Amino acid sequence: MILIIGGKSQGKRQFARRLLGIQEASFVDGGQASWEEFRDGKLVCNLHQMICRRLSEGAEPGELEARMARELMEQDPDRVILTDEIGSGIVPLDWREREYREIAGRISCQLAAGASQVWRVVAGLGMQIKPQDRREEKEMELKNTGTGVCTEQVEAGSLREIENQTRQAVLELLEKAKLKEGQILAVGCSSSEIGGCRIGSFSSEEIGRAVYQVLSQECGKRGIYLAAQCCEHLNRALILEEEAALGYGYEIVNVVPRLKAGGSFATAAYAGMKRPVAVERIQAHAGMDIGDTLIGMHLKAVAVPVRISTGSIGEAHVVCARVRPKFIGGIRASYDEEKL
Repeated sequence: MILIIGGKSQGKRQFARRLLGIQEASFVDGGQASWEEFRDGKLVCNLHQMICRRLSEGAEPGELEARMARELMEQDPDRVILTDEIGSGIVPLDWREREYREIAGRISCQLAAGASQVWRVVAGLGMQIKPQDRREEKEMELKNTGTGVCTEQVEAGSLREIENQTRQAVLELLEKAKLKEGQILAVGCSSSEIGGCRIGSFSSEEIGRAVYQVLSQECGKRGIYLAAQCCEHLNRALILEEEAALGYGYEIVNVVPRLKAGGSFATAAYAGMKRPVAVERIQAHAGMDIGDTLIGMHLKAVAVPVRISTGSIGEAHVVCARVRPKFIGGIRASYDEEKL
């Protein structure tokens, strides 16, 4: 359901038409239609007038308040409702007018709570006030818990979708990057961003583990080393197999990632690899950035963007890259097309 509010004569109907993409649409008018017509209408306007009329016709205020919003939502949860804001200005002397304002306000509150979208229109311009950014809601929850760690169990369907998106993204990247056995794929992953929160604010062990397991499985099939980038609290160090670190001559450092110092993805990698070690920097042959984690510092020169069809995993932005050898020689040189 969509609720559109605003002052009188502010262009709510025109805005609703633009929002819905319909040029011509007739609204059931609460100032004229019967309650049954209004209740059954797909597009209804002047809710406040319908409330006023029903009160003047003898409807009991408490019953009207208890039933009207519920009946409107139950009858058609996808309807669009327009109503004027009537709470401003001078408080009426007549107690009936004051009662009408109170009831209209409380019914609007119920509709706003149940609506999927709420817009406020001024001079024909709409400002969306619901849904609010889910990130802000979750971050407020974190302020109450003080942990910065997601303790909620991720829904099974959501987790499967994250796994499917991760698999699709990495398979497309591996195909386009043409990684060879023994090369390294560097991946940075924010489980907070995947879950719809700002990076570093809502770490999810389940999400980090799910993403790692898919990437590890697909890289393992091809003999490609997976390097899991830690968060900024570990200076974006990486977790990879000891065999890879020794083979490429990377200096091993001593740190064990955790949820809030390394991140859930790196923590899952450390737990899942055969002989995990940490290194401060590498030169990977391709990279995947899930949630704007800034992996560019760990790619070989020259990094080239890889466009894939999967633009996000969960709610996290996904960017991929491969590398190619530098061009040398200038305009007289010729180049190997296979290395471009």
